[in-house]
Amino acid sequence: MQQDQAIEIYQRAVDPTMGEEQGARWWADVSAELDAVIAAPDTATAARVITWWHADWRMVGQSPKRVAGRIRRQAARVLNA
Repeated sequence: MQQDQAIEIYQRAVDPTMGEEQGARWWADVSAELDAVIAAPDTATAARVITWWHADWRMVGQSPKRVAGRIRRQAARVLNA
């Protein structure tokens, strides 16, 4: 996936405030994890890939499984556009 695609997916699914200012290395790492979430056979497996991202998701009403689902839905839109 290209960096601009990774940014768009991440912004739509996780955090709309993140952008190119994070740097190419950061986005390469995020892109690798997005690839793993997208390639996972199901949402539960995808959630295990990103469980470590935010230890406080429960405090903001989120869970790795919900975010993984959003990533997978947004990736389908962005990558198949």
